[in-house]
Amino acid sequence: MKTRKAVWLLALVAALLASTMAACSKDSNGSGGASSKGKVTLEFIRWSNGPALDAEETDKIKRFNESHPNIEVKMTLLPWDETFRKIELSLASSKPVDLFYWDVPAYAWYKKGLFKNLQPYFDKSLNMSEFDEKLFEPLKFDGENMYIAPENYQTLLFYYNKSAFDTAGIDYPNGDWTWDDVLDAARKLTVSEGGKTSQYGFDAASLGVWWSWMALSWAQGGNIIADVHEPEAVTLDTPENAAALQFLQDMIYKEKVAPDVATKDANGMNFQTGKLAMYVGGDWDLGTLKEITDFEWGVAPIPKWGDGRATPYFVGGYVMAENTKHPDEAWEFIKWAMTDNQETIAKQQSWIPVHNPSREKIEAPEWAPEGYLEARFEWLKDGRIGDIYHLKWREANDKYMTPMQDEIFINGGDVKQALAKAEKEINALLQSE
Repeated sequence: MKTRKAVWLLALVAALLASTMAACSKDSNGSGGASSKGKVTLEFIRWSNGPALDAEETDKIKRFNESHPNIEVKMTLLPWDETFRKIELSLASSKPVDLFYWDVPAYAWYKKGLFKNLQPYFDKSLNMSEFDEKLFEPLKFDGENMYIAPENYQTLLFYYNKSAFDTAGIDYPNGDWTWDDVLDAARKLTVSEGGKTSQYGFDAASLGVWWSWMALSWAQGGNIIADVHEPEAVTLDTPENAAALQFLQDMIYKEKVAPDVATKDANGMNFQTGKLAMYVGGDWDLGTLKEITDFEWGVAPIPKWGDGRATPYFVGGYVMAENTKHPDEAWEFIKWAMTDNQETIAKQQSWIPVHNPSREKIEAPEWAPEGYLEARFEWLKDGRIGDIYHLKWREANDKYMTPMQDEIFINGGDVKQALAKAEKEINALLQSE
């Protein structure tokens, strides 16, 4: 009896062990529990934005990792140019990076099929009524599917020196201002004595790149391309573009209410010094400008041209590598960044959340200047993407667009001739084999 009982007990233990092993095996196949994979490590690369923003990024990764014990995101922060070299090398390797941060130069890798199509994840996991889908449309590179997961928006603001306005006895800018109002105010804010200007009314050179001066052209109904996705040609030599650039150039060379680039650089003229009463800059400038103590300042929406207004915006977000070995875990991080973490972004105020419910909870922080909420969030009604997606656009911009803008803003050259020349050169490049 004793032997028979021992055999029975051994059989029972063996059965229990087998049952436990089967349950563990079932869990490892995705039916529940942790998995036999153990903790998954995701490699993530992005560029550095300076100490304050980098600290927010590091904190974000830390909070995600703490709330997702089965996933560890390892972030590598690099200088901007080095970031894209590192990503390119990684994507060509046998163990590519899982996630990286998006910017336009990466479009070339989309064309090589190195981006994961995220649309199935969007359809399955996100409530798109909580986002402004129209602002995501430019990121549907094939016209149908999302290849970038947006995390934040950036835009342009109109900054002004309240103290300078008070001294000149001028009402502050607001959402009804037009570019004619800017010129009128700039004349009154420009301070000169003995042929030397100590304060200029406006910094026209701050609008010396296409995605910023286009705000003046878009507001007139103008454009330079029919579609941001691989345009076959640009149309620079148009009445709207000429009017926009002539207006800005005249502020420098005719009205003399804005410094030319050489004068600006030689005299250290920038908004922070109080030598420029108004300028257009990114909302990312807020972090620096909030340290100003020498004068009061405020912000307003980009001025109108007549009754029209258009405001450039840009999108920060994530790319999942097509060959990542952990797509579900990578999506878990992306989804968290687009939803759960959006309220933290709203509180930090460094970036504009893409998640509407989170953004709608934003209140002006203690340091916020006058006009903050209107300037930073009303652009959603008239935003225009400030990017062009084309394999040759960066070359076109470097070789022809930048020299055209330099001719107009630095050399004071003929606006219409500069536009016509650049249009011909860029179209020859875009249409070349």
